[in-house]
Amino acid sequence: MAGYVGGVVGPVVVSTPDVVGERMAGPGIRAWHFAEELAKHFPTTLVAKLEGSAPPPAPFPILARRSPDANAAIRNARVLVAQSARRFIPRRGQRVIFDLFDPIVLELRELYGAAPSPRQRLHVAAEWWRLMVALRFGDLLIAATPKQREFYRSVQSTDAPWIEVPFGVESDPVATKATKENLVLWNGGVWEWLDPSIAVDAVTQLNREGVEAKLLFLGRARPNSELVDRRRDDRFEELLARGAPYVEANSEWVPYRDRLSWLRRAKIAIMLHRPTREAVYSIRTRLFDAIASGTPVIATEEGFAAELVAREGLGIVVPPSDAGAVARAMRRLLCDDTFHGQCVTNLGRIRPQFSWPSVTRPLVDAIRDMNE
Repeated sequence: MAGYVGGVVGPVVVSTPDVVGERMAGPGIRAWHFAEELAKHFPTTLVAKLEGSAPPPAPFPILARRSPDANAAIRNARVLVAQSARRFIPRRGQRVIFDLFDPIVLELRELYGAAPSPRQRLHVAAEWWRLMVALRFGDLLIAATPKQREFYRSVQSTDAPWIEVPFGVESDPVATKATKENLVLWNGGVWEWLDPSIAVDAVTQLNREGVEAKLLFLGRARPNSELVDRRRDDRFEELLARGAPYVEANSEWVPYRDRLSWLRRAKIAIMLHRPTREAVYSIRTRLFDAIASGTPVIATEEGFAAELVAREGLGIVVPPSDAGAVARAMRRLLCDDTFHGQCVTNLGRIRPQFSWPSVTRPLVDAIRDMNE
């Protein structure tokens, strides 16, 4: 395999239950880049849900999840890097690494609310079981942030080692001199733990105060058809009606390779959440698109994204559920060119430390150590 430098006893498989293809969300993007970086050092295969008739071109094999070839690859892997403990039956001598970057059990609490249905309670119980299996049987565990690691260790019953691998950005993003529009971009879904209505109210307030701006939801349909939820489509209709004519939404999830061009058009990337436990432990993968594109950020306080934005001067951190504070932050980033430019400079300064080769180095080193 091109780029393989030897040293591994057997093949490496990266497995995700999410979609890999033209349109990808966080788990699929992460698995893709893990496979891309690991393939530079070891013979690597990616197993994922594939939307469409053929996998996208890649410098490594891609197999459809649950296919006979994928099942065989997982069985025969010397090292398996998995995002879920589904159907976990390791073979003798196999080393298993669980990537727990997505705190699903905390997301489900917000998704289903205080009175979940019996079916929803079963789903929550199943995800807790999968988490416990990963924490118990993983040879190595991956957290995306120090706080995530603290949470998982509070329920961990073994002493399996941990590494931290945040999300990443492309090493060499395409430069652009496109004129920035007074556009505020919401990049990603509108999950229950997020707060898109505050963004809508803020941009509406801003326009009524005489500052012209638009809020664009980058995509309303998830790449993974298994996760399509009519309630979220209804929510988009409510948000569009509430913010008309200052709010728009693309009808489909933007192709992965096009997302940065959209962000580069915008002056602001916005990511708002409600005050929940999920917010404390999430990494907010959409932050890294803002870093890659050099687009200043408005983020709700609490969690990795807000802490990084505040510490590195990447934009403005606002209190939760405060449309006035969000409107003031929008006004400053849209109207204060000096402040906006400084945020862009700071985004460029930190970009190299979050390149995929940099953030995955602990994983590459760990797998190399496993095979010595």
